Amino acid sequence: MLEIQPNLQKTLKKKQTILSVSLSNGRLKALSIVKNTIGQGWERPGRLMSLDTLHEALEEAIHHTHFPGTHLAMLVDHPRFATRTVQTPPMLLTDLLPFLERKVQQEKPWEGPAAWRYRIGLEARGKLHIHLDIWPQDYIDRIVHICQALGLSLRQLAPLSALSESQVNTLPVEPGEGSILITMLEGKIFIVAGKDDGTPIWTRHLFPAQGWVPLGERIGTEVNRTIMFITQQTNLKIPRIWFCDDEEQVTAGEIQPHVNTPLVPFPIKPDWNYWLWVGAMLPVNLPSNFTPTQVLRAPLRNTLTRILVAMLTAFILFGVGITSAIEGYLARHRTAIQTMTEQVTALQQDQAQWESRLMSLDRKRQWTQSVSQTTTPELEGPFLSYLGSIIPTQVILHKALIERTQDGWNLELDGTTDTHLAATLLVVDQFVQQLSDEPYHVTLYEEWRDQLLAQTATSTGERSFYRFTLKGTLS
Repeated sequence: MLEIQPNLQKTLKKKQTILSVSLSNGRLKALSIVKNTIGQGWERPGRLMSLDTLHEALEEAIHHTHFPGTHLAMLVDHPRFATRTVQTPPMLLTDLLPFLERKVQQEKPWEGPAAWRYRIGLEARGKLHIHLDIWPQDYIDRIVHICQALGLSLRQLAPLSALSESQVNTLPVEPGEGSILITMLEGKIFIVAGKDDGTPIWTRHLFPAQGWVPLGERIGTEVNRTIMFITQQTNLKIPRIWFCDDEEQVTAGEIQPHVNTPLVPFPIKPDWNYWLWVGAMLPVNLPSNFTPTQVLRAPLRNTLTRILVAMLTAFILFGVGITSAIEGYLARHRTAIQTMTEQVTALQQDQAQWESRLMSLDRKRQWTQSVSQTTTPELEGPFLSYLGSIIPTQVILHKALIERTQDGWNLELDGTTDTHLAATLLVVDQFVQQLSDEPYHVTLYEEWRDQLLAQTATSTGERSFYRFTLKGTLS
């Protein structure tokens, strides 16, 4: 087994054991990765023309790569898949999703349900350019069913273009510069443009099928169009084009005469083991991951079920043991326990009498205080102290206002977070829940959620934080 390069190893958050598989043009390739260590690779002989033999092919891949785990990542390319770029004006997410759903139904080249994923790419001149990947739903369902039959946990199901898009953020780019990467994977050419922070903003797919036009000229023409479009829409400059030659179908020398921007080689010379490793390390929350949500959550759900069963078993065994011990003790000390019970009963009666007297005295004391004193208890200090103990670490609180009115106490909290939208919604929702619980039972208005969503909808992609305002009353 070969160790992953040290600079790549540092980028990983935790060690993974996963089988990485690519399926394109009927060719199935697999690579076993055990605790981030590259193991055995294998390519299936012949062509896999349909999913009817995928079950058998994955069994062979597990056998030949000696894969010991259950996690699976698949990068797939298929003629039925559709890729589109849609241009829309800025709009709220609640308006954007129905619009994209209608566009998917118009663009899918087959009958039947479709699954789709989207990514907002270039944002310029009041327009959003949205990249759409559209797959047949039955194709995804069959892969999920095959994985379940083999006991595999599907973690990644993404198009082959995700490999090229993931490499844009590895390129050395200066501030204010854009980047263009050309890759060739399984006979398809991918042209990916990215911003200076490594975010992909434009992806083109080319098939080298037009034999009457030299491939180098076709690629050069499409690259020129991409550069012209990017420079017209943004202030980014494209000083160089990165070229990753995988299958030697075309060389940089054949492309360079057709473009004015210099071509430079990709920093490394990848083979298919490298691409399979990249596919295995793509994040699960990748925008183009077609793995159903319930499939992604299944391992966590199974783990929690096993823990719950183990806890219940331990609790039952512990309860049986304690019950047996108590019964044995009672049998040996029955007389003494009866005497103690009588004494406890007498003491409880005395306690009840004294409690009655104390309650009577306490009521008299309260009546005296209510007559002699008329004060309003202070709340600001104790509540702010309590607020400091429950505020999440991701939240920076800029304002905390609490004031008394005739109807009660009014509360206003202003704060920001530096996390992404999903994490912000989760953190603020947990914070709101804590405020609504004991001891203060704060009732907060729901406007904060719409406020956060509205910020995201009008975001330009350059915000580093989200602001929220919580308003409510203390009961």
